[in-house]
Amino acid sequence: MEQDTRRDKLKLNVLNEVDELEHFHQDIELLYVLEGKLDVVIGEQTTHMKENDVLVVNANKKHALSGSENVLYMQIMISYNLVSDVLKSIDIIFWCDSTKDESERYDELRNILRVLLNHYLETHGNTANFGHIALCYRVMDILSMYFLVQAADRENMDDKDKFEDRIVQINNYIRANYNQAISLKDLADKLYLSNGYLSRFFKRNYGMSFAEYLTNIRLFHAVDELLYSNAPVTRIAYDNGFASVAVFNKVFKKAYGETPSVMRKKAKEQKEEYTEEKRNPEIEKRLEKHFIVDKLPKENLEQKGNRQGEHSVLKSEKIKNIWGNTINVDVASELLRSEVQEHIMMLKQAFDFQYIRFWNVFSPEFLIDMDNQNGNYNFTRLDLVFDFLVNQGLKPHMDLGMKSHMIIYNLQNIRVCDEREKSYLQVEFMDLKKMEHFLDALMQHLIYRYGRREVDTWRMEFWFNDGLWSRQAFAEYFEQFSMIYQTVKKYSEGMQVGGSGLRLDLNAELREQFLKEWNSLQHRPDFLSAYIFHYERGKEDQDCYSKRSADNEFVLHRILHLKEQMQKVGMNDIKLYITEWNFTASVRNYLNDSCFSGAYIIKNVLDLYGKVDDIAHFVATDRTQQYYDSNELLFGGTGIISKDGILKPSGFAFDFLSRLYPYYIGQGENYLISTDQHDSYGIICHNQKALGYNYYFTKEDELEKEHLWRYFENRDELELNLTLTDMSEGTYQIKVYRINEKNGSVFSIWSEMEYEKQLSRNDIKYFRRACEPKLTIQKIKTEDSKMNLNIQLIANEIAFIRICKIS
Repeated sequence: MEQDTRRDKLKLNVLNEVDELEHFHQDIELLYVLEGKLDVVIGEQTTHMKENDVLVVNANKKHALSGSENVLYMQIMISYNLVSDVLKSIDIIFWCDSTKDESERYDELRNILRVLLNHYLETHGNTANFGHIALCYRVMDILSMYFLVQAADRENMDDKDKFEDRIVQINNYIRANYNQAISLKDLADKLYLSNGYLSRFFKRNYGMSFAEYLTNIRLFHAVDELLYSNAPVTRIAYDNGFASVAVFNKVFKKAYGETPSVMRKKAKEQKEEYTEEKRNPEIEKRLEKHFIVDKLPKENLEQKGNRQGEHSVLKSEKIKNIWGNTINVDVASELLRSEVQEHIMMLKQAFDFQYIRFWNVFSPEFLIDMDNQNGNYNFTRLDLVFDFLVNQGLKPHMDLGMKSHMIIYNLQNIRVCDEREKSYLQVEFMDLKKMEHFLDALMQHLIYRYGRREVDTWRMEFWFNDGLWSRQAFAEYFEQFSMIYQTVKKYSEGMQVGGSGLRLDLNAELREQFLKEWNSLQHRPDFLSAYIFHYERGKEDQDCYSKRSADNEFVLHRILHLKEQMQKVGMNDIKLYITEWNFTASVRNYLNDSCFSGAYIIKNVLDLYGKVDDIAHFVATDRTQQYYDSNELLFGGTGIISKDGILKPSGFAFDFLSRLYPYYIGQGENYLISTDQHDSYGIICHNQKALGYNYYFTKEDELEKEHLWRYFENRDELELNLTLTDMSEGTYQIKVYRINEKNGSVFSIWSEMEYEKQLSRNDIKYFRRACEPKLTIQKIKTEDSKMNLNIQLIANEIAFIRICKIS
């Protein structure tokens, strides 16, 4: 009989005491605290778990557990081989730690864990039934769907294929020969590598030596036979590669704190007393408290796909426009191109953006010699950018950071568009005195050319390179920022100077320390800037990983956490600008072209309403993201307008937002209501769908444009039932504008043409005419000063409802 069938692949325990010394095992261990506190030490890091926290300890990670006297927790031991076989991978890592992250996915995991615990309680610990097995596999489904870090998520994967092939070779060799007398030298010879290199490779990628890993594999199989067979201990030792019974006993006791014979005896006694052991009265009594009727997770009483809201139109306040102020272009040199300028003018006319954000003003295209110390800098080409913006009634938001113009396919495939940029981007930041000299000359020039009143309305930002994110780099950044702040304010007290382009997926503790130190200095920023893309970054051993976050509330959760940190360190009086924001950094992701992007924008603008001061979408136009492979009508760019000047659903999201009236009445989960305070009302709403399993298991630039529907959790429709009260009696005209997969979506129209590549100028004109919102008009009379609205939204649809009194 195969070994995997002899042992539990997912073993559940509910424990009320713990004191485990440092150990490791090949199983993956999931911990869920119900009561008390549990400290988990993994390597040099300690995680302090409290009630309702969930944590996964990955396979072969040395760890120790200690709990408070009143601790009660759930433990699931998950067979590594099971996960490896199902996912067809030997590089299995989970990032699941609710103490460090907030996500609705943790709630989903907790809910199924509680259902599993309730079933465990009802069956008195009997795990030999289909209900238990089904629930366990549902737990694994959630873990693999939302918390799995794939090998492809590892950063700096230039030698990815070579690395993965070597890992497969190593694992296959050890699995096939662990029961033989093999050594590091044998494996090195097999792979044509030196002993020293292979030893270092093991330490880096396995977190332990070859000998430790081999012993761990042997023990894993030995324990399996010890507990689930009647084979003698001597035979088990030799069958699993141990040189002698004495060696087997020694390493076994070191790993498990007891000899193989003692473990087998205890296991046999536990099996004989199965019922009594499983029905531990103390644990059962404490567990029951969590599953009495009034504490069980209640079903949502509101019908799925149904939202209701009631708002008085008499209560209103000035609306906080966080969405219509700023949009990103990309590197400053893009604004020298007439075709990019054309799109900026179109967007200004359509949405009245105020600020255009750009960076890399020191790139070779601007012909600025930073080594010129006589002050005779050539600002001619930079003036072309500022002249264009000022002539269009736009304000520059200039980031002094040096960031490459890149085409991001996915996080492991990034290409720099202009090779000339590489030389100057290699410099972290130029000499402080040299930069001060340049900035002094630039500010004098701007004041002379455009006038102090104009320049006072501009913004300047200084980015802190996230690649240098460490406590050691803080002091250098603060010195640079202080120089920039003082130099700018010497000429323009009104110009806003801020930073630092915080990546909200970086170390939260370091970020808090950074903010605390910055707040204590003389020159605090006029605004704090942050970047948000739906990625999580972290380290496992010495490898850095970036993975897409499966949290549909990612933006809200990260902003709330940042706001808490700002409050804690005393920076709550400083404005918060989200200066780069999108669900993806990939500019070859077809979801950028779809209705999902429009619904995503509306959802997150509504979520962040009143919580930030500005939010700038990344980016304005697909024309800044063209490359050798962008020859189709749509190519997955993040622009809100296509390269051919066709407004995408993301563009219509900003169109609908711009139609809101100046006064805010209220909002709900999927809508926001505005008014002009003169019997006219504007309502914006969405039915954004969360991305699902298939999306997270597909590279961003490999999504099948023919089957985008596969990448969502569901396609459920939404019914909004809104009631407006205290309205003036009379008849109102209701206009409903819709963008969905059936109306106004450039991507959907293109799909109907079977994604034709060869399009004429007249074809493009057709797209521009066809990509307009669907409009319906009706009339409604108020009853008892009330108006009831029923709004049906299909998946990823956005809508704007305009209500005006006509009699």
